[in-house]
Amino acid sequence: MISEEQLNFIRKNLVKYLMEDYLPFPVNKSVCYEWANGLNIKKGGETILYTGCAYQLAELGKKFDEILPSLSRFKGVERFSSFLKVFYKPKDERSNKILRNIAMILKKTQDFGYLYDEEPYSGTILLEMGMIEEFKEYAKKLVDFFSSHNVKKIITVDPHTHYTLFRIKEMISWNVEIVNYFEVLRGVKIRGEGTYVFHDSCLYSRFLGMRDIIRDIIKNSGIILKEDEMVTGKETSMCCGGPLAPVNKEISDKIAKSRAEALKSVNSKVLLACPFCYANLSPYVEAYDFAEVIKGE
Repeated sequence: MISEEQLNFIRKNLVKYLMEDYLPFPVNKSVCYEWANGLNIKKGGETILYTGCAYQLAELGKKFDEILPSLSRFKGVERFSSFLKVFYKPKDERSNKILRNIAMILKKTQDFGYLYDEEPYSGTILLEMGMIEEFKEYAKKLVDFFSSHNVKKIITVDPHTHYTLFRIKEMISWNVEIVNYFEVLRGVKIRGEGTYVFHDSCLYSRFLGMRDIIRDIIKNSGIILKEDEMVTGKETSMCCGGPLAPVNKEISDKIAKSRAEALKSVNSKVLLACPFCYANLSPYVEAYDFAEVIKGE
């Protein structure tokens, strides 16, 4: 478990990076928008597809969970961060493929734009680390940003970003419609195959009320889901442990291993719909994101 000094260092730098660059980590921002290259999605508009950089940063976030505490011991961290912002461009073709697939399927039924290099991170990590006052400050910055771009409707692609935007609307007067891509998929014909056990995102299932919507869409695609009330039930399904990683990686990993073993007892292949669940569970089980196993018709 990290010390109070290390935790304060992480908090200070998260706020610094977010307020300066709309990103929680010092990376080249092309990491967030390169997935959209060549898809001919217009820039901006009243309706936007909003990734919040969640899929793109999920795996990278796990690495920063490991190295951020140790960085507090080194001098010259500011120069190192500036270097990373320019030159560090981690490649994650899997997340790019997922986002491209979501966008291409949604284009069949929904007109939307994308903010490309201007797209900001949602602020999820501040909320999940209990940094509520800092989150409110960043939320005001986000609301002003979207308002200045005349955004009226936001289509999200992951549970953490979706939940974060709803929390912002609870705190700040914000006249914007927020929908998740699963809600849009209810009007789209998609095709999938195979047999899986589904790992529910705690946010989708318990806090956003989307458990049944997601299962209906999965089953209607042709995918077979294996269920076990003690493993995949609404009240009995476990968290992947991911949100705990920034403050206690050891316990986070123990939770992930336990959850993976429970899922494997139901079926060898696991389906999920959250980049952070994938990052935490995939080292211990054969996992797939729903958006990488479906196709539009």
